[in-house]
Amino acid sequence: MIGCDLNSQHLFPVYSQYMLNGLALNPAYAGSRDALNISVGYRNQWVGFEGAPESQTFSTHTPLRNQNIALGLHIFNEKIDVRNNISIFSNYAWRFNAGRGRLAFGLKGGLTIRNANWNKIRVHDPGDISFTETTQDLIPNFGFGVYYHTNTFFAGASIPMFLSDSLNNGDVAVFHDPGNYNYLFTTGIVLGREGFRVKPSVLLKYEQNSPLQVDANLSFIFSNFLWVGASYRIEDVLVGLVKFQLSEQLRIGYTYDYSLGTLNKYNNGSHEIMLIYDFIYRARAVSPRYF
Repeated sequence: MIGCDLNSQHLFPVYSQYMLNGLALNPAYAGSRDALNISVGYRNQWVGFEGAPESQTFSTHTPLRNQNIALGLHIFNEKIDVRNNISIFSNYAWRFNAGRGRLAFGLKGGLTIRNANWNKIRVHDPGDISFTETTQDLIPNFGFGVYYHTNTFFAGASIPMFLSDSLNNGDVAVFHDPGNYNYLFTTGIVLGREGFRVKPSVLLKYEQNSPLQVDANLSFIFSNFLWVGASYRIEDVLVGLVKFQLSEQLRIGYTYDYSLGTLNKYNNGSHEIMLIYDFIYRARAVSPRYF
């Protein structure tokens, strides 16, 4: 067994895809498109850095016949060095009209399957039994969120993971510690008129044992067809975003992350692409959706 004692703080990964898929951060986002929504994405992080993360995402969500209830599914597959993690989470949202918009409360539950092939690590002592094993751990978890949106404004808050886990001599223990919670808050607004709009937004991420992380985003929307934007994560990364609204149903988005600080010397940035489709069965009586 691997002889170590690790206490996971569960620093919830925030990738650029959250700007295109709110379900990645908040289960209360389920159903907010008022249609069956399917998103698929691919991310190649820190290109040129050996063992860097590579991930694929699939998510779908939809309101039910009872419009106050929505369901969703989010699957995330990530490969990092000799490890491969697969997260599968179902989402439930209860929605109701509130003023000029909709307010939703969401829950999610599921598990992460962690696989590690330690025999792929190059070691000085080939006989070390610690590096000849393949391990698999099943880690359950659940989360909560609240989300409000109108046609031109949104705000949401969530705790994506309530449980933490520790690894001690190869054995995984799952436990609850409020000190390990990640608190996520997002908000944004769309300004302007038909033909040209501006969408500023922000993401705040707080964890008790880490500094506050801030993502400031700004997108320009041309004729509801072309989105061009940028995001700055303080002292971490600069992100460029382009999105094409090919039809009322189909969107495709691309982001490029430029690392700041020390990591910049060892990689050529991160690429992420996402394809999003809304199965819209009836004409909408409102303006195009921006969230």
